[in-house]
Amino acid sequence: MTTDGKNDGFELDRFERHYTERPNVTESRLRLIWAALTTKLPGRTLSIGAGTGDVEAALRDRFGFTVDTIIEPSEALLPALRSKGFNTYAGIAEDYPYEPQTFDTIYYNGSSFGFIDDENLESTFTKNYEALRPGGRLILSDVPKESSLGIVLLTILNHPDIDREPYRDLLKGTAFFDLADGGVPTYKPNWHVIPYYIDVLKRVGFTNLQFKQTVLANTTYQDDTVEDPVPGYDKGNYVAIIAEKA
Repeated sequence: MTTDGKNDGFELDRFERHYTERPNVTESRLRLIWAALTTKLPGRTLSIGAGTGDVEAALRDRFGFTVDTIIEPSEALLPALRSKGFNTYAGIAEDYPYEPQTFDTIYYNGSSFGFIDDENLESTFTKNYEALRPGGRLILSDVPKESSLGIVLLTILNHPDIDREPYRDLLKGTAFFDLADGGVPTYKPNWHVIPYYIDVLKRVGFTNLQFKQTVLANTTYQDDTVEDPVPGYDKGNYVAIIAEKA
């Protein structure tokens, strides 16, 4: 995995600000992950990359759903996650001690699979597949490379010395932009279009793929209103892929 958990650049206060500075986007994203989780009963659930656990806490408090286990590699974020009472594993998805057919749902929160190196992605998804019971689901939550938000974030990631001032009205308050701090964005290093992940999932053996998307507006207007998710992946700045094990 690209991060070792110790030198990943994450800072607790900076990370949590992203949930409050764009509240309508945060709410739209929460509705997206809940809609993806409830295409069937979630059952025993593993979350990968929960950060501070704000999303998981909202799922618990709003909907009465508590995730069973959370994998989180960042040492900076783990204390906040544990303070919310979740069962956690400090480490990366590639190294988790999966057992065969023990989960009904595994989901990657906030593009966390984008921290898995490309050469390890298919083998990690295969481990996820084997850990799912028949009919279980793998859910990927992502900011797609081809989305308007993804295009701008990837540009800044690839050009850390770029003058960010022209992007202020596009990205202020967006996760990991760090305009005020001037730091290097701590966003996922590996970006792909949604069809890339579809191909990987199908090679692993997943079937019955479903897609949900939200925050359809261009970057400047994304926090204007709360949006409920709609089917598809070709317009949303946030997309969920739901893939099923036969």
